[in-house]
Amino acid sequence: MTVFAIMVSPAAMATCYKVTSVGRPNTTANWQIRPGEGVASSWLGACGTCNGSLGLPSVINVSDPSFQPYPTLLASAVVPFTQYGSVAGYDPEHVLFRCEAQDEVYEMFSTNGNNLYSGWYRGGDSVGNAIGLQHAYSTAWPNVLLRLTHLDTGQYITSVWNERRLSGLDRDSRGYQLLKAKNLSAVRAELFSAPFDRRFSYYRPTDASRPYTYAQPAAYIAIKGPGIGSPRAGGPHFGNYRGWFRNWPGALGLYNRVTLKRYPTCAVTSVTSHVTFAPISEDELNAGASREVPFEVAFKCQQNAESSTALNATALGLKVSPGSLAASSALGLMNAEGGSSYLLSDRYGQPGIAEGVGIRILRSGAPINLLANEDSAGGVASNSRGWYPVVGAGSNLAGSLDGVAQYSEIFHARLEKLQGPRQPAVTGGRVEATAQVVIRVQ
Repeated sequence: MTVFAIMVSPAAMATCYKVTSVGRPNTTANWQIRPGEGVASSWLGACGTCNGSLGLPSVINVSDPSFQPYPTLLASAVVPFTQYGSVAGYDPEHVLFRCEAQDEVYEMFSTNGNNLYSGWYRGGDSVGNAIGLQHAYSTAWPNVLLRLTHLDTGQYITSVWNERRLSGLDRDSRGYQLLKAKNLSAVRAELFSAPFDRRFSYYRPTDASRPYTYAQPAAYIAIKGPGIGSPRAGGPHFGNYRGWFRNWPGALGLYNRVTLKRYPTCAVTSVTSHVTFAPISEDELNAGASREVPFEVAFKCQQNAESSTALNATALGLKVSPGSLAASSALGLMNAEGGSSYLLSDRYGQPGIAEGVGIRILRSGAPINLLANEDSAGGVASNSRGWYPVVGAGSNLAGSLDGVAQYSEIFHARLEKLQGPRQPAVTGGRVEATAQVVIRVQ
């Protein structure tokens, strides 16, 4: 009698498990983590309507090519996986998979190459290529392209699957690697205007206002590891979607997040890039002194563009940096509508940065509120949110050519002690703040 002995190494048995709950402190279930190891719950996966926000404005506007030459960047944003991966987002500590210590685990990414309007694998980026815009894919909106960049690799997301090996993952008490939402890459999303192409036109090009209700993601994030059905790296997305959709944690898309409008509008042409305040002491600031510096904003407006904060009209605002926004929220400087009264340093609270001081922006001598984001106010408490009519009392008409009016306006930035009962004492240091002038259809 012949006896065959088969030895199976531990590595050959390695596998990853989808995590769906937090168990008891002594749980041995593969689909559970123990208390204190992270956050876990049942997650749906990358379905057609499961995308979160890409951080883009709630309204974008496309005008004629004489005002917006192809390709004009309509909007852009950098957004973490914790925001874009699912409708409600993910907690950074949300555990998606448990993998054995020796397992090689990869993040994979591609456009939705099976779909004509969402990263089509066969010529879906041909409109962009024709105008020198590489890897920008057609959307369901006529003459609007979307380009996505995977920031941890610097690669554009294309209709071919790419991958990134994950390292430095947290470990659980049983020695398993924990793949958490915080481990997956942020993405840059960019929307561009482009020529009309009948092949990629789901919506009518004459629609004045069109929410993106086409229920298909633009791209996907998948996971590759032992025991997980996953696509083949280096192959096209088309016909190559093992693991979809329940084992893919991320869908990227515009569904229910952005509305496209087509109205006459205005655009920024130039802004004073830097302002420098003269030095000021803590004693002066505490005594009510301030420093004020002017800066210029130039913009142009099409004929028939409506200047107001009403629905479909054009408004102007100054958007604060993410660091300023976080500090303003912590210090109670945000109003009920989400507008900020001060522009704070980008690195507020870090060594060498002054505290207890901020910058007021004045228009026609009066302080204005500042934008937390570029979302349209639609005429609802617009000034409180930071939106104002694009043409103000201090706007100067410099001239007009071919129906486009040119304006300039002087704003002022005033450095002062923060006002309010919760504000910290003034401490010396640098003030390094940035803001962006934004003009958008509401």
